[in-house]
Formats: sequence, structure tokens, C-alpha cells
Amino acid sequence: MHTSTKWLLGEIVVISIVITLLNILGHPQFLPYAWHKLLHIVGAVLFMGNIIVTAVWLVLAEQTRNTATLHFATKAVNWADVFFTAPGILLLLANGQILAQAAWGGLSASWIILAFGLFILSGIVWVGFLIRLQHRLIQVSALPAASGAPLPHAFFHTLHAWYIAGSVATLSPVLSLVLMVVKPTLW
Repeated sequence: MHTSTKWLLGEIVVISIVITLLNILGHPQFLPYAWHKLLHIVGAVLFMGNIIVTAVWLVLAEQTRNTATLHFATKAVNWADVFFTAPGILLLLANGQILAQAAWGGLSASWIILAFGLFILSGIVWVGFLIRLQHRLIQVSALPAASGAPLPHAFFHTLHAWYIAGSVATLSPVLSLVLMVVKPTLW
């Protein structure tokens, strides 16, 4: 398993523990409301920025058809998840739950429920598919990158599966972001 994948899995465990503790403790507001809002926005910028930029990196890297470039890009995407996506998720979930409790009485507003569900869908796709596909891309490209050989068809098949899963994992939080800003009454 690639080192970045191990880091990602560790971060997912930490995020799960923190969110579980926040739920057990009733979402305590341990900072002023404005600070939780700022941290939530920072989390959104880290998360949304990274999921969009990493997709662009891989699309651009694929255009080169250069084995070393593609191998480097696949590793960079995984490390970007370690440094940006996972911390963004932690900031979004922790502060979002605190803000929802403080301002809306929890998950009671329809837009919060749907936005949270879309965010969870994105997380399920990320943990269930994208991390595994990213790890596979690193594995499949390692030997050709070291030897200078062309990438096998399996690499591009996996990359295109990553694009499809990544589209779902990107569109759902984009819709969630729209809901967070517009705050429509849905039901």
C-alpha cells in the first residue's frame, strides 16, 4: 500500500473519531460562532478546491501520455487528498455540525439535511471507490514509470473509472455548497 494511502486511511479514522466524539458531546460550540463559520469556510475551500484541481491535474497529465508524468500525477493526487481533502472534510463536518446545532437546532432544516446527505454521498464514493482507484493507478504506473515502458491499458481503464466516480464525488458537494449558500426550504 502506498504511503499516502496509509496516511489517508489514518486520517479517515481520526475524522471518524472526532465526529463521533462531537456527536456524543452534543456538538459543543467551543469557539465563538464566527470562528466556527470561518473554519467551515476554510474547510470548504480546501475540500472543493482540491477535488476540482486534482481532476484537472489528471486530465492534463493524461493528455501528455507520458508514463512518468502520469505516475507522478497519480501520487500527487493521493498526497493532495492527505494534505487538503481530508483536513477539509474534518473542518467541514466538525464545524458544520456545530453551526447547524447553534443556528438551526441541528439537522432540522431541509436544506441542511439534503446538503449533508450529498456530502455523505461524496464521502462514500471517495472512501468506497476513489481511494482504491487512486491506489491502483499508483500501482499500475509504478513499474512502467521506473522502466520507461508505456502504460498498460489497465491504467487508462482505471483512470476513466476514476473520472466517473470523481464526477459523482465532485458534483454532489457542489450541489451541497449551493444549498449551503441559498438555503432553500425544500419541504
